[in-house]
Amino acid sequence: MNKEYQIKFHYVEHPDGSVPTVQLIRDIVHLGKEDPLFARLARHFRYALSTIELRGVPDWNIQNFSYEWTIPTKNGWTVRVDPLVKRLNHAYPLYELRINEWRHRGQEIQMGYGLRLIFFTHYQGLIQHIYFVNGMIKREKSPARFEELIAEALQIYESFKTNWIKGE
Repeated sequence: MNKEYQIKFHYVEHPDGSVPTVQLIRDIVHLGKEDPLFARLARHFRYALSTIELRGVPDWNIQNFSYEWTIPTKNGWTVRVDPLVKRLNHAYPLYELRINEWRHRGQEIQMGYGLRLIFFTHYQGLIQHIYFVNGMIKREKSPARFEELIAEALQIYESFKTNWIKGE
């Protein structure tokens, strides 16, 4: 992504008036008051948005799509191994923002959470608009609910694209 662009975040309002991504973020912050994993998830979400705001999101069609990120620690900056942004190859033009928090016991993962936010981008002049459509906290590898959220996000994208072409 060429960082000549300004980045603007949008949280999509659904036809029923809800804004699922905003509610999900509020839920994470609330749960973080009781659960340290959720507290770290909330903190890392803030760092994730800062990273995206600084770097933008690469074009979906780029061949070597990679989006590593760093977060501050007590000892300085550390590189996260997992990608922050992943394109959803089976759901053009959607992306997935990914943040994982796990509690380890020895070599085994005892418990953890993965935050997934589904979004798409749109350029308008020198602005890259990032539209967060929906998301979830997941504890299993590929929950069926995530595929439902992808299908819903594709419908919202198609509606957005139709309205954008009409000039609405």
